[in-house]
Amino acid sequence: MNLDERILEIAREVFDMTEVSLELSQRNCDRWDSLRHLTFASEIEEAFDIELEPEEIAEMTDMHRVIAMVQSKL
Repeated sequence: MNLDERILEIAREVFDMTEVSLELSQRNCDRWDSLRHLTFASEIEEAFDIELEPEEIAEMTDMHRVIAMVQSKL
């Protein structure tokens, strides 16, 4: 499983959705609320063994930004 697929899998679990795509964002997903956002960031940190700064977590507003953020930490 590549990085994109793993992140999408985490999003599927956290946002409790059957289908997610790289186009998923806070703007188009009603389930992406503040609590799930923090859970998503925490799951990302655990899955990739990285630590995200609060500013970085705040910038994780869509899948493309999340992927870029994780890639920059690996």
